[in-house]
Amino acid sequence: MDRYFFDVYNSEGQVLDEEGQLFASKESAKDEALRVLQDVARDEMPDRDLFKLTVKVRSENGAKVFEASLILTSGWTAKQP
Repeated sequence: MDRYFFDVYNSEGQVLDEEGQLFASKESAKDEALRVLQDVARDEMPDRDLFKLTVKVRSENGAKVFEASLILTSGWTAKQP
């Protein structure tokens, strides 16, 4: 099993994973990164028109091995009365 670290980046800064988690495969680590991305996005839904959230996965030796991002943009498309 290999240890992977899941660092979260958003417009307010970063949260580095100091503990990591053990996974039997890199695919399992990828699935966890996507789950983390969804959970954090749900918890941190922004009150602004542009929001970017990224999860970067590091291996035990510190190499970046996977990255996933969500970008939310919103805005009115026409003038409202």
